[in-house]
Amino acid sequence: MKQLYLNIMKCFLPVLFISYMAGITLFTHSHVVNGVTIVHSHPFKKGSEHSHTTVEFQLLHLLNHVLTTDSGIIPLFVAAVLSILCILFTRPRGMRYACSCPGVVSLRAPPAV
Repeated sequence: MKQLYLNIMKCFLPVLFISYMAGITLFTHSHVVNGVTIVHSHPFKKGSEHSHTTVEFQLLHLLNHVLTTDSGIIPLFVAAVLSILCILFTRPRGMRYACSCPGVVSLRAPPAV
């Protein structure tokens, strides 16, 4: 049953995305209501006049304007900053370097141990 569900989702989600992108790209038009131009998109027959009710315009406004807050990003940011600080403060203070040939001037930096 789970495999059937996954196979249906593999086909359904790309079709849903493509139809959504086609709907918002191909059917853009505008209406003037009380001196305000409202631009939106939905499938309709070209050449035929259509209108929307006030409730439909409010629904289009709600569907087209998404408000996102940063409440989901703050915990991730804090976790990233704390992990970087832990890495920086727990690193050993003194680094020892190995010299392959004592007394010989080398043109490259010695490897760190």
